[in-house]
Amino acid sequence: MPTTTRVLLHTDGPALWPSHKPLAEVLALKASTMADVWETTYQANPQAAGGTIFQRKWFEHNRYDAADPVLQRTCIARWHSWDTALSDEDTAAYSALVVGELWPDYRLSIRRVFRDHLDFPSLLEAMNLNARRDNYDEKLRGIIIEDKASGTSAVQTLKGATIEPWLSSLILPFMPSGDKVQRGKQASVWCANGSVLLPAPSPSAPWLFDFEDEFFSFPGSAFKDQADSFNQLVIYMENLLAEGLRARMATQTEAR
Repeated sequence: MPTTTRVLLHTDGPALWPSHKPLAEVLALKASTMADVWETTYQANPQAAGGTIFQRKWFEHNRYDAADPVLQRTCIARWHSWDTALSDEDTAAYSALVVGELWPDYRLSIRRVFRDHLDFPSLLEAMNLNARRDNYDEKLRGIIIEDKASGTSAVQTLKGATIEPWLSSLILPFMPSGDKVQRGKQASVWCANGSVLLPAPSPSAPWLFDFEDEFFSFPGSAFKDQADSFNQLVIYMENLLAEGLRARMATQTEAR
């Protein structure tokens, strides 16, 4: 006999076990729960809808105009996140920088992405040049570098006495837990709940096409450097993103 499979989705209820967790409590958890955990634990689905870590639909209404001068002035703080590799060969992994800006409502906008094949001296130069470029308004708060392999060497060198104190003080060695996929899932929570914004496609964001090509196919993309750098940034910013999300949800509740 043929096998018939039915999938029952509970996107708006009813709660699967209301005596244990009422619907309102379950829906509140959705905003800060990884997609695969939400689907399996709270929706009784073996696979997350869509089948990818980052979904385009999350950014349909979470875009900004990169050319808008008003938005450029809304930044209250800025961070650099580097995923480093030591090679200038075209077939090797890239070194990638993702620049994130925090808005007054504690949402994170991705302002710029840079990547290149760099040897170690060129990597240090790129870190210096990008830091100077993005500290024009003294809002650069940190340069996040994964503390392993080439990243560790960069941290040690940039924190040395040979560079200016202002730059040395911004170096933030960081070691996120889990593998690349786990870190991607952790970062995806904040994309799904609207805490992260991408620019709308335009000449003002020429990097966006290559970034999205990798980002939306991660972890199946040929290269993962931009996505890794993005994930590191979002994970580092989680506490601030959580504060912003709580404030926005409280405002929505009061407005009802």
